[in-house]
Amino acid sequence: MATQGFEERVRTTYFDALRRRQALHGEVLPVEVAREPVVVDGQIVKPFSHASGIHKPRQLDAALGITTTPPKVGSAPPYDDRFGADGMFRYHHRTPNTPTARAQAEADADNEAVRVAYRRRLPLVYWFGVVPNLYRPFYPVYVLGDDPTTQEFSLDLTELGARHLDDLAADEVSRQYRAQIVKTRMHQARFREAVLRAYRSCCAICSLRRRELVDAAHIVGDADGGAPVVTNGLVLCKLHHVAFDRHILGIRPDLHVVVRHDILAEVDGPMLLHGLQGFHDQKLRVIPARRADRPGPDELEQRWERFRSAG
Repeated sequence: MATQGFEERVRTTYFDALRRRQALHGEVLPVEVAREPVVVDGQIVKPFSHASGIHKPRQLDAALGITTTPPKVGSAPPYDDRFGADGMFRYHHRTPNTPTARAQAEADADNEAVRVAYRRRLPLVYWFGVVPNLYRPFYPVYVLGDDPTTQEFSLDLTELGARHLDDLAADEVSRQYRAQIVKTRMHQARFREAVLRAYRSCCAICSLRRRELVDAAHIVGDADGGAPVVTNGLVLCKLHHVAFDRHILGIRPDLHVVVRHDILAEVDGPMLLHGLQGFHDQKLRVIPARRADRPGPDELEQRWERFRSAG
């Protein structure tokens, strides 16, 4: 049996490692980065596996990670993992893949590992599948309930690291608010990766291709009812994203860039000349290869009218 101290040290070490990895790679991590081992008390601990929804390293008694797989086109997800009305995240118990005694025993062992984390109040990592091979971790996550009737665990994904879990479980109003923030992060992560893939991680205006320097920009923003879908997105470098949001430049429905008149008349250094003014009346350099992924005409028209009215 793993001691409470060792279980806690593994989690502290892994959470610190995740923070460093996210600082380097961004919030969404590739599988190969997520599964890099950590060393605790001289032992090599393998902290992540996307082969199973519940992962317990061999040295531990409690689960260290649980995963929701990314969606597959044309396929329903294997489990209905979701937020409840109370702001708790419902994670379905693992069920056997085949009707065999061995498969049932493996599923039971995984579910028991989550219950150990629940009983011993140990935090874990929830891995949200964004797209295949890319996951967004949420941590520390606490198990706050286990319903044998619905076969679901109740999780708090708000990453507060609460010490007083009884208070956290009772704090429904605050948890509902925080859960909404988490849901937004999930949607935005999937939106970003879908848009980046459609544009091959290249700025639509200047074709810069550095993931660290490009964003998935909304054509019609969330506040204006824009949906987090590829046809409402553009990949823009940091400069052109800010310029787009501040109406320094706009994009016509025919996919040509228009720079605001006062910016065109301004005299400054080479960055203004080549970074903004030089793209005036130029067609977008990068658009998705699939027509179904290209900017929606309604979204472009709505955003173009906003640019015109702002100028």
